[in-house]
Amino acid sequence: MHSKPIYYQEPYTKSLEATVVAITGQGVILDQTICYPEGGGQSGDKGTIAGCPLLDTTKDEDHSIYHHVKNPTFVVGDRVMIELDWNHRYHFMQMHTAQHVASGLLYSHFGIQTVSVHQGQRILTIETDAQEISLSTCHALEDLVNQEVLSSHAVHYELHRQDSAKNLGLRRSIKVADEEVRLVVVEDVDTVACGGLHVANTREIELFHYQGQEKIRGHIRLIFTVGSIAKEEIRRAEAAASALGVLFSSPLESLVEVATQSIEQATSDKAQLINAKTEIARLLLASRVKQATQIDTIPLVLWNIEEDVDLKSLATAIADYEHLALCAIKEDGQRLLWLIALCGKASSLVDFHAGKRDLLALIDGKGGGKPPLYQGVGKGDGKAFLSAFEALFL
Repeated sequence: MHSKPIYYQEPYTKSLEATVVAITGQGVILDQTICYPEGGGQSGDKGTIAGCPLLDTTKDEDHSIYHHVKNPTFVVGDRVMIELDWNHRYHFMQMHTAQHVASGLLYSHFGIQTVSVHQGQRILTIETDAQEISLSTCHALEDLVNQEVLSSHAVHYELHRQDSAKNLGLRRSIKVADEEVRLVVVEDVDTVACGGLHVANTREIELFHYQGQEKIRGHIRLIFTVGSIAKEEIRRAEAAASALGVLFSSPLESLVEVATQSIEQATSDKAQLINAKTEIARLLLASRVKQATQIDTIPLVLWNIEEDVDLKSLATAIADYEHLALCAIKEDGQRLLWLIALCGKASSLVDFHAGKRDLLALIDGKGGGKPPLYQGVGKGDGKAFLSAFEALFL
């Protein structure tokens, strides 16, 4: 069962009455439709059918078109009204047309082929066959596309036989095996085989904006925005730059330099703070080592940390000691952080691995590590944990 595709003859039609032919597990089939089914990198249409939400439109290998309707209230044989989500449809028509213009110019001006494309809810991506594309080339492409947008080139369709279409020297090989091929012609810019929907004139693209690039499968994939979304992205970037200018008390022309200096200073300050915290941990640990009980000349330190000492700094300070047995805990909200060090000869005094399970069970603890340092998190009675650790040596 095939729906008559009205969207090709009337791509700007926003509503249409149709008859329900079938309701299947795959979706609703109508006798005719203005809903474009997902394909060729373009999203399927959304909207409503008889007031029920149309979530997507797809087609199978047999070209049957399925309308994915949420909780349909109609039955087979009913006449229903299709209402497109026109903003959604028109956005994809703009992007698809912009993609043809961009891909055509990439090929004609820079010798770069398009490998694949994707039109998303906000961005258009073009995967190229290039391994590198300079920023200057991307900006040149952006300018060229916007020139063609302003030049108001008509966009139309032509039907060709396979052999005649191949003789046109298209920039991209024909991917469909059908004898009749549908070509999209952007006059004086690009001609390519395509089954998607497009605006009638390049001026409807409105604006084409380069957003960035990324590496994929060894190729460069270019990222763009189109139309009203391009305007939104530009204004959002302007707002961010303005806010950062206020934050760093800097005009736009020196913002990057000022921000870089601020980050470098913050990095330096952070390093100094870490060094200071480590030094504090060293001093406090040294004091506790002096007061600690000696087990076979090895200091046994039990430390319920109440000072402003973090366990990371303490772990660094422990490296100063050749022989040391230490168990430290610190409350962190509802959590109990723990750290155990068995340095040098201390590791031979107890079988820590044998007693670890019982020890951690006291605080429902988890964690791990490797000699000489172990740490993790638990909850409950930290004093009992310290006492149990001490008992391992007595």
